[in-house]
Amino acid sequence: MSYQTPPPLRQRRPSVLRHFSGTIILVLVAIFMVAIALLFTVRVDKVGGTEIGVKVNNLTGGITVIPESGTYIYNGFLNSFFLLDTTVQRLEMTADATRGARDTRDDLRIKTIDGSDVFLDLTINYQIRRDKIEEVVETSGLGDAYKVKWVRDYARSVSRTVFGEMTTEQFYDASVRNEKALKTEQEMNELLKPFGLEVTRVIAEKFRFHSEYEEKIRSKKLADQEVEEQMSKANAAKQNQIFRTVEATKKKDVLIATFEGQMRQLIVQAEAEANKAIKGAEAYAIETERGADAKFYTQEQNAKAILAQGKAQAQATEVMANALEGEGGRNLVKMAYAERLQGMSLTGQPFTISGETERFATVDEAAAATKAKKDKNQ
Repeated sequence: MSYQTPPPLRQRRPSVLRHFSGTIILVLVAIFMVAIALLFTVRVDKVGGTEIGVKVNNLTGGITVIPESGTYIYNGFLNSFFLLDTTVQRLEMTADATRGARDTRDDLRIKTIDGSDVFLDLTINYQIRRDKIEEVVETSGLGDAYKVKWVRDYARSVSRTVFGEMTTEQFYDASVRNEKALKTEQEMNELLKPFGLEVTRVIAEKFRFHSEYEEKIRSKKLADQEVEEQMSKANAAKQNQIFRTVEATKKKDVLIATFEGQMRQLIVQAEAEANKAIKGAEAYAIETERGADAKFYTQEQNAKAILAQGKAQAQATEVMANALEGEGGRNLVKMAYAERLQGMSLTGQPFTISGETERFATVDEAAAATKAKKDKNQ
């Protein structure tokens, strides 16, 4: 058995490097292929504010609704991305070929309840409900099939039925047409609700008849207008009469109210004057009574004063009379007599015929009268 020595280390290094370099190349190639695959399969879509995004899994068929606006990145190989417009859309069905989705006449032919043919221009405003996107996709698909499959077919069918309830004359009445348009809107919404669609407005525009009916209808309409005009004039005259009657009644009521107001004013004035006179008489009576009371009081006080004065004088006289009785009176007379004699001078010679001696004496007449009165009373 022979033993072989391994090659030196410097001889084995190039083979190891070749091994690692080959692995790196494979990894880089794989990364490059993945990048190429991603480049061709990655998709970027943007959802606007009035749009709803729908992502469909191509393998399972699952649906993902994206209601928020923004930018979304997805695998285009595994998924498909669709945008649904939620703004209000218009379906125009008119006789004008330049309007609507079709380049031919597209107005509705309606048979009225009285047998006439009417051609009606109709506009339907509708939109996809944001909360019913899955129903729209499941029943109508991801395209615009809902526009024809549901909205147009139901609009023409329901409109023919509802507007066919009208008579020929009622088409000239805008209020009746609007009423039927509202009924059409309500019935369409009931039918379109399961499909995620909503009608916002039905507009009944122009209407036409067959040419052979146009002149007859126009003539009848003119005659009806003449009748309506005459009736309007009659009603105007009647209203004028009613107005004048009301005006005359108002004037009469105003005059009566004015007269009644004047009468009430005179009554109030008379009552005020009567009350014033009564108050004056009462005041005069009170014043007279007070004056009489004051005069009586004054006279009473004067009488009392006179009586008191008389009593005082009587008392004074009585006191004086009492004082003049006896020595006081005599003294008073003596004093008066003395005063009278003070300025007198007496001359002469006393003599007497008789041999008797006489004495001078004075008599108080008032005192004597008072004494005599007392003696009489006793």
